[in-house]
Amino acid sequence: MKKTRKNSCIYLIDIGYKKPMNSFYEFYGNSVSYAAVEQESYIDLKNMVYEIIGEKINFRKHERSHMVLTLKVEMTEDEKEKFAYLLNEGKFRFFHEYEIKDFRNFKKENIDE
Repeated sequence: MKKTRKNSCIYLIDIGYKKPMNSFYEFYGNSVSYAAVEQESYIDLKNMVYEIIGEKINFRKHERSHMVLTLKVEMTEDEKEKFAYLLNEGKFRFFHEYEIKDFRNFKKENIDE
């Protein structure tokens, strides 16, 4: 992801299911795939951020590891501070049992693009 806005930085957000995977399969069974719920939760997060912070924030899926989806997000410093505040206050409520597991700076030297 290349920056498209002046004075913005790239951050990483990890989202994942709150409960153990056994709970996921007990609740949904075989009728819903984990990938479908993950995609809906990704869209939930984007919509929440667009409504609360602003629509100029760019999102991209980055990687998946151990049932956690990592997103690359481009934000200005003001947007980042508001996001961090809302995260600390528990204001992001997903439709499914998802949560934001981590929010951090993107370090380009650790990952090949």
